[in-house]
Amino acid sequence: MGSGSIRRIPSEEEERQRLAQPPGPYPEGYENDVTLKDGTALHFRPIRPDEGPALLRLYDRLSDESLYQRFFVVPAKDAAKADYLAHVDYHDQFAVVALKDGEIVAVARYHRNAARPDHAEVAFTVADSLHGKGIGSILFARLAAIARENGVAVFDAEVLTTNTGMLRVFEKSGCPLERRTEGDRYLLEIGIAEKV
Repeated sequence: MGSGSIRRIPSEEEERQRLAQPPGPYPEGYENDVTLKDGTALHFRPIRPDEGPALLRLYDRLSDESLYQRFFVVPAKDAAKADYLAHVDYHDQFAVVALKDGEIVAVARYHRNAARPDHAEVAFTVADSLHGKGIGSILFARLAAIARENGVAVFDAEVLTTNTGMLRVFEKSGCPLERRTEGDRYLLEIGIAEKV
């Protein structure tokens, strides 16, 4: 994928460029608490630029399989890359996190495609211990609403064909979905222009 990809691990130069830019002002009004069906209490909010270390702690909550499904490789733990992922402008790049007991346990992000500004690549990560509890669907709905406000009409996603959990999140969203197969992965376009 191109340099705008959030699936691909960024180069050191991309990290330097992003971190050299000031983060956008923290967007107020996107925070709230949710209690899952099993009673788990979560706090949802935009990521903060100083949360690279918290993303590294989330890394420790992921199995090699989860890391592979997210990045298509099992990346080494890297503080600079975590800082890069926490450093967003809240317009062309945005990330929403879910916290349990003050620790990040899930994150969803989009990165606008500069060549197609109404498209943004999207990716999700949920701690292994919280898979199957509906967190991905909550994050999808929140991220889609924010992206619409910022002029994004389509989420692009690259998902391994074996990642049934993530595919289910997209299918259950109620959004129009186009899918094509490329090797061991699906390339998806998810229409988010209309509220569902």
